Amino acid sequence: MSTLAPPRPAVRATASTGLRGPARLVVRQHLRAFQLLILLTVLIVAGLVAVTMWVGHDAAAFARTGCQVGSNSPTHACAQSVRDYMDSQLRLSTARNWIQLLLVLLPAVYGAFMAGPAIGRELESGTHRLAWTQSVSPARWLTAKLAVPATAVVAVTLVLTAAHAWASGQAEQYTDEWYMDGLRPTSGVLPLTYALFALAVGTLAGLLLRNTLRSMAVALVVQGISVYGFGKVRPHLWPVVTATYSSRIDDFHPGRWVVDSGYLTSTGERLPFSTCADSSEVGDTCLNALGITGRYVDYHPESHHWPLQLVETGILLAVAALAVYASYRLLRRLHA
Repeated sequence: MSTLAPPRPAVRATASTGLRGPARLVVRQHLRAFQLLILLTVLIVAGLVAVTMWVGHDAAAFARTGCQVGSNSPTHACAQSVRDYMDSQLRLSTARNWIQLLLVLLPAVYGAFMAGPAIGRELESGTHRLAWTQSVSPARWLTAKLAVPATAVVAVTLVLTAAHAWASGQAEQYTDEWYMDGLRPTSGVLPLTYALFALAVGTLAGLLLRNTLRSMAVALVVQGISVYGFGKVRPHLWPVVTATYSSRIDDFHPGRWVVDSGYLTSTGERLPFSTCADSSEVGDTCLNALGITGRYVDYHPESHHWPLQLVETGILLAVAALAVYASYRLLRRLHA
């Protein structure tokens, strides 16, 4: 007589909440790197918040003293209070400068990671073929290689950018003009743009060279050239505003990002301010001899902040999109 085993209880189908397929493999391969990135981000933001709150407490204490920065107070108490307050503000400025440096360097690290450990090492060692034989197409493999790091990079960059913007808003002293603090690749949308640009360029470098060290070196060089190059051409990404004056004496207008300035002659010719610097003629004699009647100033007002940022963002994202497209085309040729 035979007995039948009792039927197994029905397993209720549930939707998987975790990553699957190549995305899960990418996370497992670089789990330590992702964990380190998250840990460093948490520590950096916590440190910046602590410094900002400390400085805010010092600023509130200074306000209660009734002293003012720049006032010629005869009392020693005010002099010491002002000195302590300025030292406290300097600590916040130093912390902000470190965050700015980090936001400049991180995209280069992202690009080197994509070019080296994420792409170049697998192509160099041949381990990518194993994934391609496990019902994973090359396009899907590359998509996972791009999507997982991009998600982590976007999250980290947004958190650091927001923390830096918040700390900058708490500063009372040692603040930069809008064209210094707002047009470096450390504020607005530029940190995220440079991060995505670095991922795309690093991916293309890894696929082209298929060597870990060479791919990382090329990605770092391209990122460095991009940051340096845009630093040089940034003032010319949007048309400047020109102001002319009948006076020959230059004056200072806060909030203006001056791109060019000099003298104007009666014929409308532009001459630099150093025109008569080496002349032996004294006073206005040299200026009168050249027919100089006034001066000009080419500048960006604060309203040009976002147009300048968005033009640079558009250029970088367009190049990044081309790099991603070229990566998929190159991968198709390699697979064929």
